[in-house]
Amino acid sequence: MKTAATEEPKRAILDARVVGNRLLCRDHYCLTLATPSLPRAVAGQFIHINAAVAPTNGCSSVEQPSDARQTAGGAPMLRRAFSMADVRRTDEGVEVDAIYRVVGTGTRWMASLGVGDAVSMLAPLGNGFPINKAKPTAWLIAGGVGLPPMLLTAQSLVAEGVRPVAFYGAQSRDLIALTIDPSVPPRSDAAEAVAAATEFTERDTPVVISTDDGSLGFHGHIGAAMAAYHATNPIKADQLVVYTCGPERMMRFVAEYCVERGIECHVCMERAMACGTGTCQSCVVEVKDADAQDGWRYELCCEQGPVFDARRVLWEPNKTT
Repeated sequence: MKTAATEEPKRAILDARVVGNRLLCRDHYCLTLATPSLPRAVAGQFIHINAAVAPTNGCSSVEQPSDARQTAGGAPMLRRAFSMADVRRTDEGVEVDAIYRVVGTGTRWMASLGVGDAVSMLAPLGNGFPINKAKPTAWLIAGGVGLPPMLLTAQSLVAEGVRPVAFYGAQSRDLIALTIDPSVPPRSDAAEAVAAATEFTERDTPVVISTDDGSLGFHGHIGAAMAAYHATNPIKADQLVVYTCGPERMMRFVAEYCVERGIECHVCMERAMACGTGTCQSCVVEVKDADAQDGWRYELCCEQGPVFDARRVLWEPNKTT
């Protein structure tokens, strides 16, 4: 029997090394980090990373520069949060994939990392997507860099005997961070999910692809593609769970679509997370609470999230229920 002293930690600060940092499409990369160990992680959780510095007392530390934005070497001072796209056990330990798009200081630093570079990783953080084995079908709705947790979730669902169908959208074909099989083009009418993307096919998951400009797959946003697919593939609410991650406007569409139809839906929210552990209180999400004076309250994305029941999220700030 494990005691408090011997119980496995839920999270840890880990020394990691870059073993891969490959370009997926325009501005999008997959960073692969190797570490000797990792506490048990589930789909939907995230890692918090920053530059590692040489230990001065036998323990790893993170540089704390006086510059409020970045270190002298160009690395950001604060850690950056990224969903896990894959977690693999190896002979040497564990490898973790994080997919990111270069948009600012933190991701520019990440894009500069090469094989062998040291990284400090705090992981795993937050909660994950619940797997409901009583419902045989799951839809995974991702937009843009909301893709990573859906890859790991698809793998987890298949392992539990649940049939996943993926929906992935981007602004244009050159921003699709998947390997498209030219022999199985995604359907433009979204009437059927097909084995069009290698990363999902490897996870026994057919996919519907959409682009805002119509350059690949369905012409329109991925929420509209989901609705079009649902129209030709009706399914009872008690047979389906929906998971979604991506731009908040997209997630709101998916969440409200599901809530209106009584479909179980879980949203993976994104917030700026300075600490990742609930200390800084910076990553609030407004949720419904019938017991609160105004009918809502704050919860922390890093601790109570990032995964929330879609029925609880308030998409308009300070809106009473």
